[in-house]
Amino acid sequence: MNRNLIPVLIFLFALFFIMTFSNPALFLNDEWITVNQLHQLGEGHQITLNEGKYGTFLNGTPGPYFQERHNLLGYTMMLPVLSLPALWFFGLFGDQFRLAIVLLWSLLPVAMAVLVDAYRPQYARWRGFRWTWFFVGAAFLALLTNLALYYPWPFTAPDAPVEAAAVVFTNHLLFAVLAVMIYLTCRTIFEDAWFSIFGTIACISCSSYIFWASNAKDHMLVVAMVAAVILFLVRYIRYGALRDAVLGFAFIGLLAWARPEVGFTVFVFAALYYVALQVYRGILKKPPLEAARALCMPLATLVGAVPLFVNNALVTGNPLVPAFYVYERRLLAGASGGEIVGTVEAVNGVVQSVPAPSGGVAGFLSVLANHFTPSWSTLPGDIFGILFAPASGNMSLIAVSPLIALAIVLLPVLYLDYRRGERSPNLAVVIFLFVVACAVWVAYARSLPGLNASHGIIPDIRYLAPFYLPAGLLGVYAISRLNGAVDPKRRMLWQIAVIGVSAPTLLIAMMLIQPYGGQYAGYTMFFTQITFGLLAVTLVLIAARKRFNIPNTWIAAALLLLVAVPFAWQLMMVFLYSVAKFNGYPLWIPLVETLFQHCIGVSGLDTL
Repeated sequence: MNRNLIPVLIFLFALFFIMTFSNPALFLNDEWITVNQLHQLGEGHQITLNEGKYGTFLNGTPGPYFQERHNLLGYTMMLPVLSLPALWFFGLFGDQFRLAIVLLWSLLPVAMAVLVDAYRPQYARWRGFRWTWFFVGAAFLALLTNLALYYPWPFTAPDAPVEAAAVVFTNHLLFAVLAVMIYLTCRTIFEDAWFSIFGTIACISCSSYIFWASNAKDHMLVVAMVAAVILFLVRYIRYGALRDAVLGFAFIGLLAWARPEVGFTVFVFAALYYVALQVYRGILKKPPLEAARALCMPLATLVGAVPLFVNNALVTGNPLVPAFYVYERRLLAGASGGEIVGTVEAVNGVVQSVPAPSGGVAGFLSVLANHFTPSWSTLPGDIFGILFAPASGNMSLIAVSPLIALAIVLLPVLYLDYRRGERSPNLAVVIFLFVVACAVWVAYARSLPGLNASHGIIPDIRYLAPFYLPAGLLGVYAISRLNGAVDPKRRMLWQIAVIGVSAPTLLIAMMLIQPYGGQYAGYTMFFTQITFGLLAVTLVLIAARKRFNIPNTWIAAALLLLVAVPFAWQLMMVFLYSVAKFNGYPLWIPLVETLFQHCIGVSGLDTL
């Protein structure tokens, strides 16, 4: 515990934070697929044909969403399987399961205070005052207040949305684990605990991860798997332990179970990088047995992908063809063009809701060719729009994560350093992060026109969410390279202070002035323009630093504000728009729910 105190504290705080501001309900219709899968899995039923707990009319017929998808559940089963323990845990308490959440939420700050007091007593006092006891007392008062405001949630009722609560809580846990993995990755790269905490805050703030951690979509799962891949392969690059390489590639297999297209491209790019790194490090000069063992590490992906193969075989009848293949139009139409919804056939004794694709490896290659063919004619415009100004009017990638711009600036800086003979010790890590970032884009090469123009992708271009992580880490590395003279501890503490002040200030200002007509489109423009303005100021200060002798503190201040604005945007989407969610429950914590109801009003949800 003494060695791993900071990761434990990060996990506890991240879980406490996300439980405070989120509610267990659905934000997108897509989440109906996951919660239906979990319901049918929990009941011990088949998991391919929708049985209708969510997204179904009162008469039992599928609603428009499932009619369009022929009443099929085409997602992989990783998130429902991981959510089963939460569903079972809530089942122990029945209609009082909210009480278990309230107790857990109240105990988290107590646990953090006790751990700091026990293992870092030098930080348990501030100017002679033992602040840890204040945390314990505040947690106890919050618990009493929550008990006074508490009311139970239905669990045993046939239509109780318990699956939504289970999936959302699982995403909370994945978010807390993600924060730990980002910290460990930063510590591996920067070897400084304080700067690594700052890097963790920056990467999570400049992303959409807080938002996805509060919903039932699988984006948080995919990001967590990408984070595990990055963590272990970065550790391998730095320390050379083959165990880390095995774990990194095994998590690529699990990533493929979560999202096959991302797992496939990350595997191809990571394997090519791994082989190139081995050749660069002189593997050809090593004994044949040692060289063969090192080159076999990417095969660990097959071990991690075993659940994917089983999942595919159960749904499509082909271990190599993913479950999402059931939505292929040519499978969903008969010879005369009529729909085949409701037809069932057996493949290897397993009941299927659609005909299984045939062709073995050939069918697999056909799926790949169909999925990864980009639209070359619109590619430059789509990339520019996604990065800066989507045609849909939604938040762009750089508006959500301005660290991407710093990562772009970093690459020519490192190249110029290399030309001058100043090779960075982290150059191999930087190249690897760049490779992973490219792999995420390639995974959705065919979908880029839709990501740029579709109005249905809210609140951001969500399928590229894994891209925020490698780009964010590169952006944090750029900060260490371009503004590294600031004390890491002071930078981290000031970052917390700036977020603590600016985030509520921006939210209150937004609610009072209703920028650009208010509602979602106006708020998006509000945060986009603030972010781009701060980014422009930051880049100008960095560029003019040497010529005009700009103090490092000015640049640091601009960077702190730049990180804080996307955090405020995420808080708006999680907290203020919690009332826009459906098929679930209100805010987890009664105290927070009461404050929301009495102090905040949200209107115009029909335009979201």
